[in-house]
Parts: sequence; structure tokens; C-alpha cells
Amino acid sequence: MRTKKMQSILAELNDSSADIDASAIISTEGLMLASVISGEVSEDRAGAVMASISSLADRAMREFQLGSLEQLVMKGHNGYALMIQAGEYAALIVIGYGDGPEWSLALLRSIPAAGAISDLLTPGFGWSMEGPVGIPQGSI
Repeated sequence: MRTKKMQSILAELNDSSADIDASAIISTEGLMLASVISGEVSEDRAGAVMASISSLADRAMREFQLGSLEQLVMKGHNGYALMIQAGEYAALIVIGYGDGPEWSLALLRSIPAAGAISDLLTPGFGWSMEGPVGIPQGSI
């Protein structure tokens, strides 16, 4: 049930802009919870890489006394990757291929989606730091 809701949020986000090519929800441990990613990108590798980058960025934020990480923007010659915290235990990843300022519009469209994902994964509703708790397999 939750997986379908998360997939729906991701599909709606991807459809909201031609500049968004892929999106995913990963746990803080790098577990892929849901994704709308092309076949060219390894979901497992993407989840692990983004969790590692998120951990390092969060460490830097705390070292600089800026608080915990909320958003991360990575821009390269061929596109961008955004990471937006979606509650305490997950993050929304958004990827776009292009060389313009599309990432700023994608970020604005992604913030409400991250909020909706956070609501789905709120502790007390079958989610803990260790992962799904007491939920039938396939429902998240």
C-alpha cells in the first residue's frame, strides 16, 4: 500500500516537469524504498551512493554548526541531482539531465513531494529506524 503511494508521488513529481528524469526514495541506510528510474541507473548503487553522500554532507553541516542536512544540490556538466530529507529516516532523490537552471524548478516541485513522503513514513505508522515494523511484506 505505501509502496504504491510512494510510487504515485514519484510518478506525479516526474510528470510535473520535463526536466525531472528520475526520482527515488531511499532510507538513511541506502535502502531503495521506491523509484521511478530508467533502466540505465542501478537502483541499489544509486541508493548506496546517495546515502553515503548524505551522511558526509550531514557531518559537514554539523561541523559547520549549520544544523542537520535538509537539502543537497549537486550540479554537473550533464545535469543535476537533488536530495531532500523526507522525514527522519528517508530522503527524496531527484535527477535531471540538462545544462540549464532546471534544478531550481525541480527543487521547488520536490519539496511538497518530500513532505508527502515524510507523512507516509512517520514513526508510529509502521516505520522505525530499523525499517518496516509489523507491516505485511509488499505494503512498503
